[in-house]
Amino acid sequence: MTTIRELAFIETLTQRFKRSPLQLNGLQEADAEIVRLDPSGSTCLAITTDTIAEEISSGLYDDPFLIGWMTVMANMSDLAAVGATPIGILISETLPANLPAEWLSELQQGIAQACDACNSFVLGGDTNSGPQLTLSGCAVGTTSQERLLTRSGAQPGDRLYSTGFLGLGNAFALEQFVKSRRSPDESIMYQPHARLTEGRTVAGLASCCMDTSDGALSTLDQLMRVNHVGFEIGPEPKALLHPAARVAAELSGLPSWLFLAGQHGEFELLFTISPRDEARLLAAAERSQWLPMLVGTAISSEEIRLTLHGSQVALDTGALRNLAGVCGSDVESYIRELCCIDAQYEKGVLNHVYA
Repeated sequence: MTTIRELAFIETLTQRFKRSPLQLNGLQEADAEIVRLDPSGSTCLAITTDTIAEEISSGLYDDPFLIGWMTVMANMSDLAAVGATPIGILISETLPANLPAEWLSELQQGIAQACDACNSFVLGGDTNSGPQLTLSGCAVGTTSQERLLTRSGAQPGDRLYSTGFLGLGNAFALEQFVKSRRSPDESIMYQPHARLTEGRTVAGLASCCMDTSDGALSTLDQLMRVNHVGFEIGPEPKALLHPAARVAAELSGLPSWLFLAGQHGEFELLFTISPRDEARLLAAAERSQWLPMLVGTAISSEEIRLTLHGSQVALDTGALRNLAGVCGSDVESYIRELCCIDAQYEKGVLNHVYA
């Protein structure tokens, strides 16, 4: 199996750190860290941190409201993926001195409205001055050990679901970087909401869960590595895509599955559930007024199977994850290489390997 460079780097960074005896998840085993508040109790603290930096420096996020919104939502989505109820968020802002007052006001409005949408609060934070705009969040919430929800626990035969359509994040990134042929009033509306209600609904039912902040196929690759199972995707890729992503595929001429392969996500939750609990899941979701989307099935072999060009193929999702690092900030090169990989699958031969 292809080694993921980012994961290997994280292993190196953390190898000297001791794990807390109160922590219930291992390294890379949950979107948020889960810590028992009392060794004899079941209430757990869920805590996570996320930074909006590359998204700003690359130009992916250039709207101040969206930057503020995503600072909150990226963190709250991690809480959603462990079924937690938010307490609040700490925000750290590094602000260039020359930011216009109106721009700064929009930034703070994005933070405030995102907190309102999550029924949560800014608890405090830190403000610094620096040459590069950077925002970081640290979200905290509570969950229960009896309803523990992590990335670990999937078994062959489990059903794979999503909380919603996929591919919107990559469609938005394509529009931002390549400037597709949409008119300004047809531009993609990208303002994801953390799936907190959905996360709490599946906690205690789902066998594993992870958010799609890094794209759908990267998420499945990570779940595959943690659980030592694979996934067979049932529908054609186009059927899984958000309507705006389908339009983006048509306008750009790019294969539909590449909107699952790119590494900017839409912050849905991908989760697995045992067939014996599937009816309970669907009933609970209906009571909470949302509809899970069936994506596929967990399988015993560690591979991601997808129907491409009329045939089922086993994707090298590790190579796809490493490709972004190989191409760096060269978006056009990244898209070309993805198209080359697609061409190899169409021919039935794959010779692009990024190990």
